[in-house]
Order: sequence, then structure tokens, then C-alpha cells
Amino acid sequence: MLLFAKNVAPALFPFFFFTKILTGLGGANAMGKLLKKPISRLYNAPSQSGYILVMSLLSGYPVGAKLIDDFYENGNFSIENCKKVCSFTSTSGPLFVVGTVGTLMLSSPKAGYVLFLCHALGALVNGLLYRGRKMEEKTLPPPITAKDEELLGKSITSSILSVLVVGGYIAIFSMIIDIADDFKIIDGLSFLLAKPLALFNVPQEVAKASVMSLIEITRGCQAFAQSGVDIKIILPFIAGLLSFGGLSITFQSLTFLKNCKIKTSFYFLVKLTQAILTFLLSLGIVEIFY
Repeated sequence: MLLFAKNVAPALFPFFFFTKILTGLGGANAMGKLLKKPISRLYNAPSQSGYILVMSLLSGYPVGAKLIDDFYENGNFSIENCKKVCSFTSTSGPLFVVGTVGTLMLSSPKAGYVLFLCHALGALVNGLLYRGRKMEEKTLPPPITAKDEELLGKSITSSILSVLVVGGYIAIFSMIIDIADDFKIIDGLSFLLAKPLALFNVPQEVAKASVMSLIEITRGCQAFAQSGVDIKIILPFIAGLLSFGGLSITFQSLTFLKNCKIKTSFYFLVKLTQAILTFLLSLGIVEIFY
């Protein structure tokens, strides 16, 4: 609860609030026009998904999922479009990747920027796997004027509820990871994972940190930072697991995407391919920078 109150809520609320305001004032239309050609050609997706991509890259989890839900609720996205868009707009943001993981945990801003580069590229490439056929684009309603008092009130209410949902999942999965650690479940899973990793000369500490990241990514990244393993070895693992997001962030996103009728199995597949692609890209990118 302290983690949520001191770090998550103050950092996440402004992003939820201002993306809601920006959407209501027509920001999606303006940004959609700028990104229409690349988004349409690469992903066969509506131009407004370019706005969701930018907001997700700036804000981080689970802002992308919340925006997809908003567009679906407003009748701008079909279910098929929601499935497409979620494949390349589910990302963490620089505040967490560069600031928290790179600078604070790894004591290396450079590592943070490399992680964010790998993470962003992984999401962009992942979307190509789910582009499918071209969908009909629906136009957004006229922008709401800044004088509309309902926009401010609705944005505040929606943002508070969204932040509380995130806080609930953080509390639940923090307890789960502590219980699993107390009952040696994490140690057991780490032992199983360490065997195949040993074939590639990957230290055992990476296995435990990976298992923790699959449950809750913040705790997992902290474990990687404290493992003492060479940064060249752990960076690809951190990048891949950041793209998966852990069960905590996955269920946060699924909560917002439930109205879009996106199946849990499909979303897990999307995140799995994104994690694999990011890990593979990271192997080459880390070699370049280190």
C-alpha cells in the first residue's frame, strides 16, 4: 500500500487524467492524421491507434489498454481492431524503464535507454504478426470544447477509478509473491528454470529473478539488479520480461480490455510473442551498446 501511495498513484494519475482530457479535446484526431500512413501500412489499423501508441510509450502500462477500452466504448473501434491495436500498444514507459529500472535499480541510465529501445522495438515488431486484413476506419465524433464542464469531471472520476484498480492488483500480487517465496514455490520454479538456462551458461540467480518478474515485474527487476550478474547477461532477460509485463500488469490490462471482448488466451499469446521478440532483438542491441 505504501508503494502504491508514494510511487504509483502520484506517477500514474496524471497520465490517466491528461490522456482522458487530450482524447476528449480531439488529440486523437490530430495525432491520428500525422501517423495515418505508417499505422495503416504497417498494421492495417485505424489512424487513431497511432495516438494510443504514442500515449502508451509515454505513459506506460496500463494506459494503452485503458485508451483501447475508451475507443471501443465510444464506438470507434471494432473488436477486431481492438485485438490488432493491443498487439503493439501495450508498453511500459520511460518513467519506469529508464528512471526506475535503469537509473535507480541498475545505477545506469544507459542501461535504461537500451532497455527502452529494445522494449519499444519489440512492441512495434510484434504488431506486424497480428496486422491481418485492413479494417474499416471509423471517424471520431467532433472534439469536445474546453468549456465542457463534464469533460473535467468525467476525466477525474475515470482516472481515480483506474488508478485504484491498478493499486488493487499491485497489493494482491505483492502478497502472492511473498506467499510464494515463504512457501519456497519460487525457489522450486527457479530450480526447474535454472537447468535449461545452465545449458547457455546463464547463472542460477537469473532464474529466480525471472520467476519473480513473471509474477510482478517491479520486484523481479529489483531481483535482477541485486543478483550481481553481468549487465550484458541480464539486460535481454529484463527487456523480454518487461514486454511480458508480469501477471500483475497483465491482469490490470485485461480488466480494462474486458469490454472489448478480448479473450485472456489471446492477450497472453500477444504478450508472449512480444516478450520473445524483444528478448531476441535485445541480444543483438545489447552487443552493439556493450
